Amino acid sequence: MKEEQVHVLVGCADARDLSQLQLDVIERVTAEYAGQGINVELHTVRAAGSFVSPDIVMDIKRIFEEAQRRADLRVPIRYFVHIQTHGHLTEDSNDHYISHVHELKIVDGSPLNCGMLGASSVGVEIEQMLVEERPTVEIRGQALVIDSDTKIKRLLKEFYAYDGYLAGDWISSIDLLRTHPRHQRTILEKAISTDPELKMLNIEITCGILDYAIHSLIRVDGGEPAVPFWDTVQTEIRKHAQNDRAAKESLINQNRKQKPLAGLLCMSDPRMASRSEAANYYMRLRNIEHTGEYIPNTVFNMTGTSFDIPHTPFGPYVIAGFFFAVKALGLKDQMVMGGTEAQTERIMQKIQNDPIMSLIVRKFEVNLIPISLDALVKERA
Repeated sequence: MKEEQVHVLVGCADARDLSQLQLDVIERVTAEYAGQGINVELHTVRAAGSFVSPDIVMDIKRIFEEAQRRADLRVPIRYFVHIQTHGHLTEDSNDHYISHVHELKIVDGSPLNCGMLGASSVGVEIEQMLVEERPTVEIRGQALVIDSDTKIKRLLKEFYAYDGYLAGDWISSIDLLRTHPRHQRTILEKAISTDPELKMLNIEITCGILDYAIHSLIRVDGGEPAVPFWDTVQTEIRKHAQNDRAAKESLINQNRKQKPLAGLLCMSDPRMASRSEAANYYMRLRNIEHTGEYIPNTVFNMTGTSFDIPHTPFGPYVIAGFFFAVKALGLKDQMVMGGTEAQTERIMQKIQNDPIMSLIVRKFEVNLIPISLDALVKERA
């Protein structure tokens, strides 16, 4: 092997954000690169809105650290992050693979746009839930009833290390969808510039908008840096989405209103989780006819590197996404997937330990369904 590449996709939890076409193209191009002596590893970090919040930065850092621990010191490693949001572009937009924000227009009110355009409203609803439900949490040995704005602020400060308000602050809306991925890139670049460990890695960052209407990614960063692996994957997806009839049929659900079957919380490492395996499991569980291929709009998925660390909190847009999935999308069935049963148990414990996540589970009577990747793979074999 002459080179190792570690790619991290920062994407939205939206159920339409993945398709079998994407999975197949990534697998094929990865194999082609392996044949050239380049080993490609792709991790996916998903939270509502593709926000690069501090927990997402930590996810990226952990992924790159782990890659270094496993690396052959004789082989150079390159690091990439791809920030991807989604929306519905107007027909007169320049939807070429490389475009510019001034050439793009978003269809206002389209159900294909990211739901986190209204994230602050989701935050308001979470605040309302906290005040109405009045959960009791233990802070520094003292029981505290959360029933006011002041106490919500204290909850955020003590449990989530955030000194501020929840709605419009800790959880805030996307300002402008077409500039959102570039803004998140800037946030990540600033975080990297002040972190000596990340700064040394020469991380290359791309950003773009996935238009569900045409099933294709549009880069809004001028195409710089050029990333041959990622660019090849995206242009191949675009080609098949436009010209392959079978691919077009499999993508029909991607340009429909988001209406998934279930939610999924899992690890970002592809060796510890599989969205398609989880979707197939759920369909078998509910006796839903399926082909085994991953169909867009099936599973609302959030991922992270620290989901299996029980005594750390979830990030703001994981919590916002979970609330949105349960309340707005009605996803009372939420699968929880680890690589092993023990890892799944740790994720379950983390949900229980998180004051807001556990309240959502209790209030909406969420059915947490624990599954593990190794058990599903063995079952299929």
